[in-house]
Amino acid sequence: MRVGDKFCPGILHAVPAKDGLLLRIRVPGGLIQPDQLGVIAELSATLGDGQIEITSRANLQLRAIQPQDLAKLVEGLIAADLLPSREHDRVRNIIASPFAGLDRQELLDTVPLVRELDDRLTADSAFAELHPKFSMALDGGGRWFSRETDDLALRAVRAGDEVFFQLLVGGEPSDMSVTSARAVDCMLEAARISLRIARQFEIPVRGRRIIAVPGATATMMEGLSEFLTPCTLPHDFAVEVETPVGISPTRHAGLASVSPSVPLGRLQAGQARLLSTISKDYESSLRLAPWRGIVLGAIPERAVREVSIQLDAAGLSLDGKDGYRGLSACAGIHGCDASLGDVRAVAVSLARQLAGREIKPGWTVNISGCEKRCAMRNGATAEMEANESGYSLKLHGVSVASHSSPAAAMEAIVACHKDQDFAAEVDS
Repeated sequence: MRVGDKFCPGILHAVPAKDGLLLRIRVPGGLIQPDQLGVIAELSATLGDGQIEITSRANLQLRAIQPQDLAKLVEGLIAADLLPSREHDRVRNIIASPFAGLDRQELLDTVPLVRELDDRLTADSAFAELHPKFSMALDGGGRWFSRETDDLALRAVRAGDEVFFQLLVGGEPSDMSVTSARAVDCMLEAARISLRIARQFEIPVRGRRIIAVPGATATMMEGLSEFLTPCTLPHDFAVEVETPVGISPTRHAGLASVSPSVPLGRLQAGQARLLSTISKDYESSLRLAPWRGIVLGAIPERAVREVSIQLDAAGLSLDGKDGYRGLSACAGIHGCDASLGDVRAVAVSLARQLAGREIKPGWTVNISGCEKRCAMRNGATAEMEANESGYSLKLHGVSVASHSSPAAAMEAIVACHKDQDFAAEVDS
């Protein structure tokens, strides 16, 4: 195990934070087994702060781990098969829709491809050299929720009567496609080529850095020529802006997906245990989601009401009116030395003021403890940022305060939600 602040977190790469050590658990495609979530809940309750953070790449984080407990925690995660390869600890960054295999709009179910890609990635030591943030996305052509720019992506598209995967590198779409039968072969070879290009030009193994190198894209396409077929494909693509809290129909008769609100993307250990139990009781899959939430994949429609009651009693609302929808906050002053404010307390207070309201389409609020704005999405409806004399505030991208008190900033955000005049002076 390595402990150091210059390393991107992993299970074997603990990172120091103000509240202890931070570990990140990669969960390819967000596909986690109920027993695994149960183990993580127990480890967090006994060795951490009793909470489990869901990241924007549908991975998990544990905080407040004490150095003397680190080895025991890692042993527990390994025993739960959450680290199939030690050398690939930080590179199993595989992204998929949390509704893969369930979405009525999707063209291809990517769940089998996610599992194949992970198995083959971790079987080849060469891929251990990938950048810890290098991500590979498999998009089945249904609703897409991730706002990340993936280094490599295959997006299912229809061309005439056939369905192919369109290749994207560094977020840029190509006019090349690959069949589903060769999709994983293509993705892995693209990752190998990315490594070679990065070594040749002495740059990080990141998609955007690679496509910025003159001729690198052509080199990539030439190296993938045995997999790719030229095809006129759409370049427009929309990311879903709404967090799908609630109950959704699936492509399977009699089954529904259940997506509870997870306040600030943090599951309490007891909530995680409940989700694990429900998943096992109804033989439903569990999927972590890029909106920092979780989906119970296939609950019998006859059981949805009972499941909803259990979740609501545990603080996992399904009506979208708990005030947390679209609300994000960083670790704050209790978890980060750089933070200048108790942003989580502010977020909880704001959520209480917004509770019971109908959240408008696209409504998002970011509350950051410092100018680094860690893990915050761009272009939020409201953006609060702590500074040495209070909070700065932007509403709809317009700066309305530089040194506001938390109370005044929250009042302006609530007024903004009501469509009242939010341009008034709020510094106080």
